[in-house]
Amino acid sequence: MKTRTLIIGTFLMLFLGLIYAWSLFAAPLEEAFNWSRSQTSITFSISMTMFCLGSIFSGMILKKRPPGNIILFSAALFLIGFFTASRIANIWGLYMSYGGLCGLGVGLSYNAILSTVPKWFPDRAGFATGTLLMGMGLGSLILGIIVNKAIDLLKWRVAFKILSIVFFVVFLTGSFLIKNPVAKKKSAEIKKIIKNYTLFEMLKTSDFWMLFIWSVIASSIGLGIVSNAGYMATEFGITSDSLALIVGMVSIGNGVGRLLFGTIADRIGGDKAMIISNLVFIGGLLLIILANKTNILSFIIIGFIMGGIGYGSSPTLSAALTKKKFGEKYYPLNLSAIVMALIPASLIGPTISAGVYQQTGQYRNVYFIMIVMAIIAFLPVKIYKE
Repeated sequence: MKTRTLIIGTFLMLFLGLIYAWSLFAAPLEEAFNWSRSQTSITFSISMTMFCLGSIFSGMILKKRPPGNIILFSAALFLIGFFTASRIANIWGLYMSYGGLCGLGVGLSYNAILSTVPKWFPDRAGFATGTLLMGMGLGSLILGIIVNKAIDLLKWRVAFKILSIVFFVVFLTGSFLIKNPVAKKKSAEIKKIIKNYTLFEMLKTSDFWMLFIWSVIASSIGLGIVSNAGYMATEFGITSDSLALIVGMVSIGNGVGRLLFGTIADRIGGDKAMIISNLVFIGGLLLIILANKTNILSFIIIGFIMGGIGYGSSPTLSAALTKKKFGEKYYPLNLSAIVMALIPASLIGPTISAGVYQQTGQYRNVYFIMIVMAIIAFLPVKIYKE
């Protein structure tokens, strides 16, 4: 039963990962409506903000309702959101449909699935969390390639309509299959070792804020890469035929990073895992810079993969360490608090990437800024206590 639940949860998270493939939608919309890159990048920031708010609402609802109810409501939001996106006539319609409704649906299901499935794996919570988030990370690759082909063949309006139906059916089915395990009594020894922090108790600790700050920095770098990966690859000279595949390298790294860092956190601890993540970011960004100087394709492929791995570490470690450090009893609400790191990150990363590009006409300076951010990220790790 627990293996089946993990597989179903990972499948659902794969669909949620399509939110990270925004750059594939942005280009045809910019061409159709003559919108600027700054205008379309706001859509991604809105979707990330609504994702965080949805996670908060989900954490509150999970105290009283089963996860299936939340996933069912998400199914309805996806149906309305994607269908409305197919009918837009202005940028505000895009902000409200794709950014607002779909982003909210992703956040609701994200918390419901991530708070429920790892309960089936009490001794391997990092592994279960990493596996789920690996599915989400790979979603932008697997579904991104499919959606890219659908946009080329059927145009973006039809692609949005198809997505509305597919997402509704998938999450409607998932709402009946994701359930909490039967509660088991914990031993007195475990009760003494683990302290369950309420949301307000957790917010008073410096460890939470160090984890939060690190997550903001790491997610800012990752989102800056993810939201502009298509443009970055195009600047390098990647043609439209290979664009989805090259952008998919970020998704591959994202998926691998989530599973990898979930396992690392279980084995060597969260603080060491965060240090490794920072180093991976720096190495990946240096390779991308080198690729732009040498025009060696393998450098940008490996750099994109490493950037994805670094980004994949952030949601996995923030979720796994929140449960490990602050307990399971209040985890849904505590998870929603750490997920809030995505709000500033969704503004910082994509805004810096788009803004610097608009000012300079290239992404080289963006990579240097990201390296500085990765170096700064060592500070909260140093203060954080495992």
